[in-house]
Amino acid sequence: MGLLGGGLLLAGAVLLVPSLLGVVQRGSTDRAVLHHWLGPSGAITHVLTPMVDTSLKSAAACGTGSVAQNYALLAFPTLPGTEGVAANGGWNLLTQRSVVHYGHSPAPGATGNVIIALHREPNFENLNQLHVGSPITVTDRNCHRWTYRVTQIWVLSPNQVTQLNPVASGHVLTLVTCTPLWIDTQRLVIRATLVG
Repeated sequence: MGLLGGGLLLAGAVLLVPSLLGVVQRGSTDRAVLHHWLGPSGAITHVLTPMVDTSLKSAAACGTGSVAQNYALLAFPTLPGTEGVAANGGWNLLTQRSVVHYGHSPAPGATGNVIIALHREPNFENLNQLHVGSPITVTDRNCHRWTYRVTQIWVLSPNQVTQLNPVASGHVLTLVTCTPLWIDTQRLVIRATLVG
């Protein structure tokens, strides 16, 4: 029995260690990119009422560096400390970053369905605390900030997520992540509409 138990422990470690290393690597990259975006103060001032706020910083201060790696700042004003910088591209970037804007969806503020996928590690663990009416801000590289308000929240099996399809009109933001925490059996899908 001891040999079997040791073998099971080793097998568990072999399965768990790569996942934990991925979390650590993504977390390190995410913190560095967020620190670079926020600058020396380490904080942003959330503006909830305007649809677009261009008074944040000089254009050179937002999203410097690679467009693919520093695409947009995603923040949740009612959940302090819940913010991150999205990379831009395909879902494969989720192996390197915790937040990814799907590159084939519209840019923040544009007409259509802006799609952002994210891991709930470690900055986004409390996304389940959002409710209808909660604000979400997205700031682009030109320091334009758009405020969206949550209109619907779903918990779905992965094969039932149809909210990632394009929309014919309107300005919507769709966030998708795994739920429950640290398990990928279901998806938490959050739909928000541009304020204005």
